[in-house]
Amino acid sequence: MPISTESAADIVRLFRTGLGRRPEPAALAHFASLLEDGATFHDIAHVIAGSPEFRQLHGDEDVCDARYVSFLYHNGLDRAPDPQGEAGLLAAPNRGDGLVIVAGSEEAGTRTDLYALLYPEGAPPQDDMAYKAWLLRYDRLSPTDQLAIGRHIDRGMTSRPTFSLMVQVSDHRLDLLEETIASLEAQIYTDWTLIVVYPENLRPGIRTHLKEIMRRVPGLIGVEVSPHQGVEGRWRSALAAAAGSFCAFLEPGDQLSRTALYEFAVAIASRPDLVLLYCDEDRLGSDGQRCHPSFKTGWSRDLAYAGDVIGQLAVFSRARIMAVGGIRDEGGSFTRYDLLLRVTEKVPAVCIHHLPRLLFHRGRTPGLPLMFPLVRATQQHPEMRDVVLRHFRESHPDLDLEDVYIGGNVWPRIVYPTNGTPLVSIIIPTRDKFRLLERCVSSLLTLTKYQNFEVLIADNGSTNPEMLDFLRRMGRDPRLTVQRLAMPFNWSALNNTMAGLAKGDMLLFLNDDTEVLEEGWLTEMVSLAQQPGVGVVGARLSYPDGTLQHGGVVLTERGPKHILRSAAEDNPGYLGQLVLTRDLMAVTGACMLVPRPVFERIGGFDETFPLTCNDIDFCLRARDGGLRVVWTPHATLMHEDGGTRGRDGTARSLFNACVDVGRLLERWEQIMLDDPFLNANLEATDYALQLATPPRAPKPWRRLGRRHKASTPRTALS
Repeated sequence: MPISTESAADIVRLFRTGLGRRPEPAALAHFASLLEDGATFHDIAHVIAGSPEFRQLHGDEDVCDARYVSFLYHNGLDRAPDPQGEAGLLAAPNRGDGLVIVAGSEEAGTRTDLYALLYPEGAPPQDDMAYKAWLLRYDRLSPTDQLAIGRHIDRGMTSRPTFSLMVQVSDHRLDLLEETIASLEAQIYTDWTLIVVYPENLRPGIRTHLKEIMRRVPGLIGVEVSPHQGVEGRWRSALAAAAGSFCAFLEPGDQLSRTALYEFAVAIASRPDLVLLYCDEDRLGSDGQRCHPSFKTGWSRDLAYAGDVIGQLAVFSRARIMAVGGIRDEGGSFTRYDLLLRVTEKVPAVCIHHLPRLLFHRGRTPGLPLMFPLVRATQQHPEMRDVVLRHFRESHPDLDLEDVYIGGNVWPRIVYPTNGTPLVSIIIPTRDKFRLLERCVSSLLTLTKYQNFEVLIADNGSTNPEMLDFLRRMGRDPRLTVQRLAMPFNWSALNNTMAGLAKGDMLLFLNDDTEVLEEGWLTEMVSLAQQPGVGVVGARLSYPDGTLQHGGVVLTERGPKHILRSAAEDNPGYLGQLVLTRDLMAVTGACMLVPRPVFERIGGFDETFPLTCNDIDFCLRARDGGLRVVWTPHATLMHEDGGTRGRDGTARSLFNACVDVGRLLERWEQIMLDDPFLNANLEATDYALQLATPPRAPKPWRRLGRRHKASTPRTALS
């Protein structure tokens, strides 16, 4: 049985106030079941006050003395008792009633951080109980906030975009439509209209009710259509009645947060060239509680071909909709997704913006498609797949879509063609790691299906006899070149030197502690590197036990972090991030493919980063130059990670690594704080993805430095 946040908060306050600790999961579940069965807050307080743990803490005498009152105040309110409150508690008939007074006070509720108390180590976004506790902490709109927004709208907004929201209704569940309308009436930003499309054969009672709603609510526009008109035709009728500069599609029961249209308007005003703006969302459960958050990534075209990653709430430039031909037939339930693909085609990424704010709550309308990635462009979901394939036929006839099995599930894969077979120069720095290099080179030569490559070995001063013998033997293979570079180890300098000697049109930088696992890996990387605007391509790397070593890199204020390192082989990651081709800010240099013109334009690797951060800096310079960094799960290699140079845990090595990270943070400070591919509501460690505390996205009506400042009243208890 799911525990409500109200019940959890009550139990946590009682435990914290009376016992000085948070409840363990079993106790939380037990007392929540008692509340569900009809027990009251007062009942639970007295059960706790009668427990052996309570008596051991406070003694057997059931009186509220000064020591007990002080304990309640310090643990429940984080302060000393005030005279009036202390006097009231000393007069309480028993300790259970005293516990009720303090733990049940408004001040205790204000001071109780349910998320911090229940999840001191953090929690993943998939944990609905943690998510609800997190919302209590970070998703509140105070009267002061509302006043600030009103002042900004009235005095500070020089541009006022207008919104036309469109919804279709039928004979069923008109109450859901009223929920949507109520959320629109509550909008602080009021420049909106709602176009309600309905069939002319509505049942009389439903029709009368709908007409009453339209008379009552300003901004509602009714559009009556033939009952034989399909879904697409109804959306066309709605669009014809829409006059707003931006349009959005809704379903009955969908709800917007009170600040949604205001925050969208602010974003549009600051980016007048936007054609699409979208936000984060969650679902409304059958009990009306918010759950299943979808914290989305920044725009990635490859990812968009996998399914409706944009979701709701998404607002489209009306001018752009009309420019691509408006609503067309055959989209069915995925009409909006079809429009998304056409609206964003040949549009610069800067014209598509993700607002990492929870501004939309998907309604409870039965029968609607599930959220991405539960529905994705595979043969299991043929209607969505057909939308993508039609788009490919019209705009990218050289692309194809196929189903692949990853981790026991079917996922979509975009198949890009290779334009010829450009020569790939595979550059491998090494030193005295005979076993590693032999395995790496052998797998390259025997497993790689793409044959037009050369291998350049940068031997950085090997002395091991076995290694030297192996290098001599490798020199007899025309595909292999060994270059002896006796110099202090500098990964950047070694690769730059070898790039100057390479003959290839593309440069693949590869660690010697890698092993090819499947034949199509290089074909996949080359096909992606040939796409317009792509500067760097990274691969999926796994540890020898099959767990994930590299699924891409995200940037944080503490430095770059690998995404979900050590994730199980069958773990798709959050919203499919480990099984879908996608844009990122950076990938690892352990297996990195770069077109030669890109490498030369960027200037190679920065040799002031001799060991760490050189690959991340290179990727960020590529991104800064307007190029894409793409990671694919369809090129898979094994990587021991640390095998090349060994793991040096000396104080000097750790210090040097910290210096490199510090320099990287200094050089790319703003990007490190605002990686568009790490949602601002999430924080990443090398091994986990958790709810961010606090979220990093600024609220537009607050100054960044004050957005989470809280003030707690110190009212006396009586």
